[in-house]
Amino acid sequence: MSYEAFAYYYDSLMEPQFYDDYFDFINKHCQFTEVLELGCGTGEIAIRLSKDNKTVFATDLSTDMLEVARQKAMYHNVDLKLQKVDMSDFVTSYPVDLILCLCDSINYLLDEKAVMQTFANVYRSLKNSGTFIFDIDSLYKMNVILSDYHEKDEDEEFAFQWDVSLIDEGYIKHHVYIHDKIENEIVDEVHYQKTYDIKKYISWLEEIGFHSIEIFSDFHEYQEKCERIIFVCQKEKV
Repeated sequence: MSYEAFAYYYDSLMEPQFYDDYFDFINKHCQFTEVLELGCGTGEIAIRLSKDNKTVFATDLSTDMLEVARQKAMYHNVDLKLQKVDMSDFVTSYPVDLILCLCDSINYLLDEKAVMQTFANVYRSLKNSGTFIFDIDSLYKMNVILSDYHEKDEDEEFAFQWDVSLIDEGYIKHHVYIHDKIENEIVDEVHYQKTYDIKKYISWLEEIGFHSIEIFSDFHEYQEKCERIIFVCQKEKV
């Protein structure tokens, strides 16, 4: 399921510093001029890259996310090439230097076949020596941190509630409820995410053809007990 009305409130729940850190991380680990972002969300990373004179193809499965990204790109006066794309079923007209899939977007693919198909699509869409950067929520985060997680907040403008339940190992259900008292709007959405052992991801990537796979935890050296695992993968030069 893709984001719907929640897309218009997504940015209010995220810290801008997170995107700044990701921008620095990307530029530290690869050189590129053209980038395709899968699951671009509201366009925060894409806009930063476009301001840095990169050619950015920003895609998402959610029409609402793309509309928010379009409005923000206009506000920042940047040229984002926005398109609705299913990451497990896409082709590009020509290969690019870098492909991104960030903010645990891969975890919205709920079966192994879809993950492997996405990796295959990415591999075909990269130039030789191109880079693929993606992240996942760790098993530790899903099984321990988010298991039976509840968050609730309310003021004169908004009421917000986020409930997470563990369905199975590495498989969770998010229930997000927002009451916008100013606009008199209610958002009530359910989303599912699934993650796997890190060894599985490495095996799938190697099977597709990636090599030189580096792994990081939240922008730093890899630690097993972390929340976000970032993969930096290279397509071998032929």
